[in-house]
Amino acid sequence: MRRWGLALALLLSLGVNIGILATLAVRHGSRPSDRPRPEEPQPPPETDAGTPLRVVRLADRLGLEGEQRRRFTQLQGGFFSETVRLRTEQEETLRELRRALTAPEPDRQRIEELTRASARTHLALQQAMARNVLATREILDPEQERLFLDIISRLRPPALGGPQQGGPRRPPLWQPRRRRF
Repeated sequence: MRRWGLALALLLSLGVNIGILATLAVRHGSRPSDRPRPEEPQPPPETDAGTPLRVVRLADRLGLEGEQRRRFTQLQGGFFSETVRLRTEQEETLRELRRALTAPEPDRQRIEELTRASARTHLALQQAMARNVLATREILDPEQERLFLDIISRLRPPALGGPQQGGPRRPPLWQPRRRRF
């Protein structure tokens, strides 16, 4: 009886291994065009001659049309591209700062330089926001301006603790992350 059990276990193991090998062979044997490709992240949809969708939605919500809409979308599109560049720059600076702070031999001069660079980028972001709001207010009529100010008053940038779109809030870069088990 014991022999049959051992033989049966070996046959089952052999069958499982052959199944795994057959699956791998089929996967590697197929042509690349036959394989399903993983979806690549798509940039945000753009309309109105390359304007991001969120700008178009905001223009729709404000009820903008014609020349007023064109000026608004042009202004907001420029603002978004400028702030994306500045936020990317700030993220890179913060990563470099973190590396410098956690280095075995911290370079105080480099750390000071990186904190000044981070402050300059933050100031540039704030100035871009102020210029954008002031320029937008000049374009809008009083009712549209009231609605616009109401919308932006409810927005909180991720750096100030506002939730990021598409996921849970992450702790600030200087806070250690807690491991979940």
